[in-house]
Amino acid sequence: MLNYTAKLSISAPIISIATLWGLLFATSESAQAATFALNEDTTVDTFTECINDGIALQVDKNSVDESGWQYAVDSFNDGVDGLQVGGSGNPYEIHSLALKETEDSIFVAINANMSLTGVDGTSAEDGNIGWGDLFFNFTDQDFTTANNQGDLFGVRFAGTNDSLVPNLGLYGNVTAISTTDINSGFSSLTDYNQRVNDFCQGADCSPSLGDLPADTSYFDQSQSLNTMGSGEFLTSLMYLSESELLAAGYDLNRFDGEHTIAFKFDKSGICDRGYCTSVPEPSAGLGLAALGLMVGVSQLRKRYSA
Repeated sequence: MLNYTAKLSISAPIISIATLWGLLFATSESAQAATFALNEDTTVDTFTECINDGIALQVDKNSVDESGWQYAVDSFNDGVDGLQVGGSGNPYEIHSLALKETEDSIFVAINANMSLTGVDGTSAEDGNIGWGDLFFNFTDQDFTTANNQGDLFGVRFAGTNDSLVPNLGLYGNVTAISTTDINSGFSSLTDYNQRVNDFCQGADCSPSLGDLPADTSYFDQSQSLNTMGSGEFLTSLMYLSESELLAAGYDLNRFDGEHTIAFKFDKSGICDRGYCTSVPEPSAGLGLAALGLMVGVSQLRKRYSA
């Protein structure tokens, strides 16, 4: 859910989330409710099939732009290609992960040097090293706990990968596994971090996972879970063209990765399983007042944010 809490100076009025929602949505019981899947506990991540790079986004950690997108930015110098770490043209370098939520859908955009179909001619068993799957954790639990309790959702977005779920799309009740052993990859995040620390050179040269530190306790550092081993199919996905991304307000010029992989999917399967939060929408009579308050808080946030 979009976070309208501002970081304010001492002289600025303090507006709590509870007060804000009360002012915005103090309407009749018949008012409709908007549902939000991306709450402040949500963490989203994806890795390559060999764990040569990865990225995670924590919802509400970064500001949401005027088009509703929030971006997690990874180090541009921590992709591993054999003994090469980072460097121009490294095929495994991930630059960013971005999310946007609308009334019906969740939009995803990944900017990276690796294409949707991965890298051919590698030492992987099938000759191709591609993308793992994209995982959504809507709980406040770490990845391992959510995985063990069946609370993870996953999206298979790359048809050439080694995911064990059969179709492209969103899955619930997901179990995550590792495919690094058949992709000539790292058996653990610890091994990946060590390789980057040993061989990286240049600016911003250290392992990174976007919004999470490389040694984060959110993941079990002794594992390399990157792909769905099982799950319940919920809905298909729709790939987005550059023009559709532009129409959705995504900033195509913000990152330098060679490819932007983008898609959206219907979020009703997530909401049906109780992971969405409902918030009353303002009645017609309060629409202008609500809009004015939202704009005011937005301006305060921009002015007083660190």
